[in-house]
Amino acid sequence: MGADGRPQIQLQLHSAMIDHGLDIQEAIESPQFLSGRFGLGEARDTLHMEGRFPGETLNALTQRGHIVNRWGARNEMAGHVHGITIDPRSGILGGGSDPRSDGAAGRLADSVPGWP
Repeated sequence: MGADGRPQIQLQLHSAMIDHGLDIQEAIESPQFLSGRFGLGEARDTLHMEGRFPGETLNALTQRGHIVNRWGARNEMAGHVHGITIDPRSGILGGGSDPRSDGAAGRLADSVPGWP
């Protein structure tokens, strides 16, 4: 995703990995949300959330005055994220690919020049 979506999704992925201990694939597959508008006439502070968030979370946000647009379980508007991590101790590469879009995490060692 570009524009406002990119930093929002990156922050969610980093938080999922650092704060919650998920690996890159688990973080990418986590439910995503974006704040902002996607179409004319939408409020600029609309909170778009994938349907895999618990209903209690969505209800609590609505009760607090947020404008919530509930997407389906996996919505491609929530991003097309792919990523690589490098374990600082072992140097092992990990890859993740977003099920919301096409792509795959392949054999990384074959695609990195000079990598063992």
